[in-house]
Amino acid sequence: MRIAIVHDDLIQWGGAEKVLAEISNIFPDAPIYTAIADLKNPLISKNFKNKKITTSFLQKLPFLKTLYKPLMPLYPIAFEQFDFTKFDLVISQTTRFAKSIITKPETTHICYIHTPPRFLWNFNGEKNNKLLEPLFSKLRIFDKVSSKRVDYWVSGSENCRERVKEVYGFNSKVLYPFVDTEKLNPSKSFDGGYYLIISRLNKYKNVDIAVKAFRNNGRQLKIVGVGPELGKIRESASENIEVLGKVSDALLESLIAGCKGLIITAEEDFGMTSIEAQAFGKGVICFGQGGVLETVIPGKTGNYYLEKTPQSLNQALEIFVSLKINPTDCFTNAKKFSKQKFKEQLRSHINDYKKSSKLANT
Repeated sequence: MRIAIVHDDLIQWGGAEKVLAEISNIFPDAPIYTAIADLKNPLISKNFKNKKITTSFLQKLPFLKTLYKPLMPLYPIAFEQFDFTKFDLVISQTTRFAKSIITKPETTHICYIHTPPRFLWNFNGEKNNKLLEPLFSKLRIFDKVSSKRVDYWVSGSENCRERVKEVYGFNSKVLYPFVDTEKLNPSKSFDGGYYLIISRLNKYKNVDIAVKAFRNNGRQLKIVGVGPELGKIRESASENIEVLGKVSDALLESLIAGCKGLIITAEEDFGMTSIEAQAFGKGVICFGQGGVLETVIPGKTGNYYLEKTPQSLNQALEIFVSLKINPTDCFTNAKKFSKQKFKEQLRSHINDYKKSSKLANT
């Protein structure tokens, strides 16, 4: 069976790229198609060095590392240009437009989606520039129309499954992403005396709520992440709050291993960071909406706060301290999202589709 893999873009190394690398390892001969790729990024080159990567016409444009987000409206055109006529199965992994590829009728297209495009559908309440709304309106129409090109949907969470049904009208099966529970485990953890936030510093991430809460409670807080709000966060941080910005993977793991608990202040698509923290035996205090409802067990591996206010977060923090979270419970929960389970379930989904589709004879 001839297989191809499609991914939105290969610019940054993050959770989606880790999943892509594993899918590529499961199907080592499958080429990867993507809008643009920064092969000078050391983590990208390291993890995909032996893979055949095909990029679109966007790759020829200058300053792609800084311009790739403004170029997103061109992604649909880029993905429609790829030729998949020689493949039996195409697996697209996306949060944006990789699913908009065009395949011939006898080719099966399975889309592994983590969320419909956030900037189009505003799941987190983030408001778009009004001047761009006519463009986004057209892109929403395209997004819905191109969704009909997918033969089978696999969602990265129940939260995503509901979004796919709401936005596109299709049912999907759920396949959770994974964490490396062999690499991350409670034996490496310690008590560094601080709480931790790992987040993109956009306004809708609500990190400012945690800053206000910790200014009031006096506890130690470390914040990892970059984004448009970085300057404001740094300016408003008190002496007990350390804003670290971007850190290496090694330092990030050490920070998770040493925290008293992870804090999540926004509605997440899934909440992979919460699973990574639990793999280290750490509990999670999180805003009680979105994907964390699937990853954090209230009263056992963490707890929720329900209002986007510093007061609500501080109340949840006091409850969290009283819970005396058991690291073993956290690790046991994290093992539900192991790499081995991901591999087994992905193959199972594909085999199920083969039995009931045009792949049956390939």
